[in-house]
Amino acid sequence: MEFYHGTTLSNARGIVENGFRPRGGAVWFTTNWNYAKNRADQKARRRRDRPVVLKTELEVETLRTHLGSGRIQVRGGIIAIHQQLQVQLLEANSFEFLACPAALAQWVNHQLGLYSHNGVSRNHWGIVRLAHWMNNRMRSGTGNQISRQEFFMKGRQWLPAFFDKIPFSPEVLPIQHLQNDTIVVRVLYPEAKEEPLEPAKVDALHTKAVADMFDENPKRRVRGLQSLEKIGTEDLFDWCVLHLEDESVDVVCNALRIMCRCDEGYVAPILPHAESKNRRIRAGALAALAKHDFDDVERWFERGLKDPAACVRMEVARLLFTLDRIEHRTLFDIARHDPNPAVKRSARKRH
Repeated sequence: MEFYHGTTLSNARGIVENGFRPRGGAVWFTTNWNYAKNRADQKARRRRDRPVVLKTELEVETLRTHLGSGRIQVRGGIIAIHQQLQVQLLEANSFEFLACPAALAQWVNHQLGLYSHNGVSRNHWGIVRLAHWMNNRMRSGTGNQISRQEFFMKGRQWLPAFFDKIPFSPEVLPIQHLQNDTIVVRVLYPEAKEEPLEPAKVDALHTKAVADMFDENPKRRVRGLQSLEKIGTEDLFDWCVLHLEDESVDVVCNALRIMCRCDEGYVAPILPHAESKNRRIRAGALAALAKHDFDDVERWFERGLKDPAACVRMEVARLLFTLDRIEHRTLFDIARHDPNPAVKRSARKRH
């Protein structure tokens, strides 16, 4: 099955070089490309980088066999893997992505049908020199001026033993500047009999919170998510998405409330819960959508403020302070005329 991982260009280079490392306790994948792209965009904005989506094939049961069931959780199209995973680059023909030794060496070997043991090493001085030259061009802002002809000439200068064998001319060299945000990689599963890779060092409180989140007792799962929120982690929204399919209503509602408090999020995994017949779940979902759907914020506020259930209207009304009173006067008027006193007070509050 196809899975996606949203990240940045610089992080993607590091993943090709060192594999997926479980930062914050887990490596995240999703079956939804839009979800991964949104997370990539958010990370890129924070770090002033380029968004990149890594696509790979993952077989869940095969992963369980190789890693053990305790190192993988799958729910609602989201998979969390508590293990470092090595990768192999399959498709990446962009100058920007190849400006690192590991990716460049894999690209050259792929063009020649070679493998790592009989091809060029990422430590080869020519690979390091070419990647360094490309990276300098990217950093200087002149990267878009790299032509196929120039790249090919530098390759023949520093890697003649390999570039002289590439069976095509620079004019048709399959390399271009980054246009498609998706890069294809292959996850290399460790052998089942081998010792597992050393997990990333994480804080003891974080480890306890993750353990609680997957406990059989729903109260402990709720406590685990709440603990993780107190600790603070970049992947908090993803942990919440993983619990939206939980069998316990309390766990789902808790996840939605925390998602509503996250600074950044994505609406796709929340949308189905806006139609829930359970008013508590519907309340949390509509509030989270009102918080995170910037393109349709009025729709979700109006829908929540007109819901027949008072608890739904109250949950959404608590977020009215995030809106401009003049621009969204209609929404404040709806709340001010609500029969529930708590909703009316929310419309009058000034934060």
